[in-house]
Amino acid sequence: MARRSYDPELVRIKGISADNNPLNSEVEIRNSLRIPLKRGIASCILMNPSSADDIDSDDTINFVIKYIYQNIPEIDWIRFYNLYPFYESSSPMIYPLIHNLSKSEYSSAMKENRKEIKKTLGSTTHLFLGYGQCSGDANDKSTYYDIETEKLLNMIEKYYKNDIYVFETSQSEDILIKKKYPRHPNPNNKHVAINHHKCQIKNGSIVLI
Repeated sequence: MARRSYDPELVRIKGISADNNPLNSEVEIRNSLRIPLKRGIASCILMNPSSADDIDSDDTINFVIKYIYQNIPEIDWIRFYNLYPFYESSSPMIYPLIHNLSKSEYSSAMKENRKEIKKTLGSTTHLFLGYGQCSGDANDKSTYYDIETEKLLNMIEKYYKNDIYVFETSQSEDILIKKKYPRHPNPNNKHVAINHHKCQIKNGSIVLI
């Protein structure tokens, strides 16, 4: 019988597992064949990690998982990334945390963070931007936040070709904050994500479709 290849568009080839063994010198048996199908992979870029790790979750992670599970059934995996990789449960304290880092520590951490995001853009089918707008000193915002969001969006525009989404929250008259920043899903506020909207990146800016 002619050999057939698995369809790489439908199947996660590296995840295939067959339990087959020789019964005797002439007969081979197969008890099981497990084939993981390729379905949607969501990558969600939030502001910064709060407390979630491989054992414990946090409110934002749980909220996004539930939202995607209920609203986008074709997604099979969710990967979480952040604009800032630094653990800090109170986002207004991100800038004081950054001030306590050396320039080389900050630069190295941010480059590694973007590198991790970039590595998975090729296999992501649904990219959610939900990093919000970090409150704080205006100089800090222009020195850190605006620069980092620009670098992130330029990278996405250059390397990512699939669907991009932003959240709509229950209080938002405008989908984007100041027509520029994607809203955080915000589970610890009375105004939470109620919808998501497709967008694209053009010239380093988020444009709703």
